[in-house]
Amino acid sequence: MLLKVNRVDNLQGKVTPPSSKSQTIRGLVIATMAQGQSVLRNALDSDDTRAAVNVCKGFGVAAHRLGGDLFVESKGLPFRTKFNNFFSDNSGITTRFIMPMFGLREDCSKKIILDCGEQMRQRPLKSLINALNNLGVEVSSLKNNNSCPISAKGKLQGGNTKVDGITSQYASSLLLSLPCAEKDSVIIVENLHERPYLEMTLAWLNEQNIKYGYEQKENTDVFKIKGGQKYQSFDKIISGDFSSASYLIAAGALTTGQVELYSLNTRGKQGDKRLVEILRDMGADIKVDGLKMIISGGKKLVGKKIDCNDIPDMVPTLAVIGTQALGKTELTNVSQARLKETDRLKSMSVGLSQMGARVEEQTDGLVVYESKLTGAKVRGFNDHRTVMALTVAGLLAEGETIIDTAESINKTFPEFVKTMRNLGVNINII
Repeated sequence: MLLKVNRVDNLQGKVTPPSSKSQTIRGLVIATMAQGQSVLRNALDSDDTRAAVNVCKGFGVAAHRLGGDLFVESKGLPFRTKFNNFFSDNSGITTRFIMPMFGLREDCSKKIILDCGEQMRQRPLKSLINALNNLGVEVSSLKNNNSCPISAKGKLQGGNTKVDGITSQYASSLLLSLPCAEKDSVIIVENLHERPYLEMTLAWLNEQNIKYGYEQKENTDVFKIKGGQKYQSFDKIISGDFSSASYLIAAGALTTGQVELYSLNTRGKQGDKRLVEILRDMGADIKVDGLKMIISGGKKLVGKKIDCNDIPDMVPTLAVIGTQALGKTELTNVSQARLKETDRLKSMSVGLSQMGARVEEQTDGLVVYESKLTGAKVRGFNDHRTVMALTVAGLLAEGETIIDTAESINKTFPEFVKTMRNLGVNINII
C-alpha cells in the first residue's frame, strides 16, 4: 500500500489519538495472569494488540470487545494452554512479554514453540533467552540465531539473573511474570535504556500491590521481586498514546492553524509525552488543559541538542521537526533506534535526504539541519513510525510525496489516514 501526501499550510481540527499500545498490552498480560474478569477501557485495537489478544487466548483466556472496551476473562494460574504453537506476528512487545509466561503453565514439561512474523524474526532475544534459562525456563532458539522461532519448557522458578537494558522490554517482561514464580528473584539490568517504559511497568505492579525492591547504582538497576504473589482482576481506562499522537502534535506545530487533541494524560507514565516539553523549548505554542492539548502552529522553531535515550520512538518525529528548525537539531544517545522494526536512524536519514534535507547519520543518532523539503518517492521500510513521520514531512514538502509499505500503520494507528484528513491533510491511499 502507498500513501500519497501533498503540501498543506494550514491545519485545523479536533481529534482523539489512539489509546496507548504499551499500556494496553501491559494490562492484557496482567489480566491474563489474574483470575476473574478484567476490563481495559478504551483499549487500542491494532495489529499489535490483536496479536497480543490472540496469544493470550492461547493461555486459556476468553477475550472480547464491546465498543472500545476489551473484556478479559481468565481462570488464573497455572495456565492451561490450548495449543503448543504460539504466533506473535510482528509485535516485539508481545513476543518478549509472553516468553516468561510459558513457565507459568500447568504442564511445563511440554515444549512450547513461539514463532513470529518475518520482521520480528530479525530482532534480538539473546539476553532474555539467557535470563530465562537462569530462572528455570529452558529456552532455545530453533535456528541458533538468538531470535524467533524459539522453544520453551520448564517452570519459571525464580532466582538470580541479569539482563541487557538495550531494550526495556527484556526487564519489563521479567518484572511482569516473576512475582508469580515460586521463589524470590533478583534481576540485574545493565545500561538501562528507555527508562520511562520500565517505570510504566512498575506503575502497574504498584497498582497491583506487588512486592518488590529497587535500587539504582550507576549503570545498573537491581530489582528484588518476592515470589508466590498473585495478580487481581481490574477495571482500568487506557489513556491516549503519545507515540501515535506525536505525528499529530508535530503536524500541528509545523503548520499554521490550531489543532486540538484529546485523551492525552501529560501526568501519566508515558515517556514520549516529553515531546511536548521539547517542542515548547524549541519555540512551539502548546497548551495543556487536563486531557486536552491545544497546538497553535506556525511558530518558528530553533534547533536543539536532544538526548533521546528515553524516547527512541520519537526519533522519526524529531528528525522531521529538525528539518523545520533554525540551525541544527542533534538527536543523540539513541543507538537502540537501530533495533526497532527497522533501523530508524537509517530509514529517516535515507527518506529525509531523498526529500532534500541535510541529514548526518551518526553511530547513535542523527544531526538534522534546517532544510527545504521537496516531495519524492520514499521507502517506509515497513515501519509504522517511519511511514507516519515521513507523512508529516510530506505535508511540509513542495510537490507530492509517495511512501511505500504504508500498511504498517495498522500496527499502532489504523485510523491514521482518516485522522490526518480530519485535520485537513491532503492524503490518499493508493
